[in-house]
Order: sequence, then structure tokens, then C-alpha cells
Amino acid sequence: MDENHFVGERMLKKLVCWFLASQLLVLLFSFLVYKRIDLLSYINTSFTIGALLILFAASVLMARTGFFDAFIYGFQRMSSKFNEGDVRPLSKLVTLRVSVPLLTGVFMMVLMAIALFLQSSS
Repeated sequence: MDENHFVGERMLKKLVCWFLASQLLVLLFSFLVYKRIDLLSYINTSFTIGALLILFAASVLMARTGFFDAFIYGFQRMSSKFNEGDVRPLSKLVTLRVSVPLLTGVFMMVLMAIALFLQSSS
């Protein structure tokens, strides 16, 4: 079996698990916050959770690109705890993989847009 096929299959399983868990979370929060489960509460809740997932993934991706390295370097130099050799850039410290949360957030936004279209057409 090809290793790329195995990695892709594992990624697909993670994506499906994240997506199903996020939909259960949407239904749970819809019921807890709005005391009902209807299309409007689904739209509001899925937008919030999807936007948080996308914001989290974008923040981690931005940190991994080195955008905050200069700021963190200056902050670490001002601190008396760190020597010059101890300072490591933030982009080397962040090792999270965020493709699954990002895709889950995008899929949630697509479903939210479809639900919004259904809500506006009725």
C-alpha cells in the first residue's frame, strides 16, 4: 500500500471525526444557548464555532511563518531570564498542524451559508 494513500486516508478520518464532533457541538450549543434547535440557531452557532476554528488555524499559521518572531525576540531580550543563546524564535516553537481544524471551519462555513440561503428563501 502506498504511504501517501495511508496518510490521506488517516487525514480523511480525522477530518470526518472533527466535522462530526463540530456538528454535535453546534447542536449542543444551539440547545444550551437558544433553548431550541432550529435553522436560525444552527446558523448562528455554526458561524461562531466555524469562525473560531478558522481564527485559531490562521493564528497558528501566522505564528509558524515567523510573523511574530521579531516581537517575541525583543520581548525575550528584555526579560532578565533569557540569555542571548536561549532565545528561540516563536516559529520554531509552534509545531501544531492546523489543516484539519482549518478545513473543518471552512466546511462549517459552507454549511452555514447553505442554511442561510435556505432560511432566506423560506
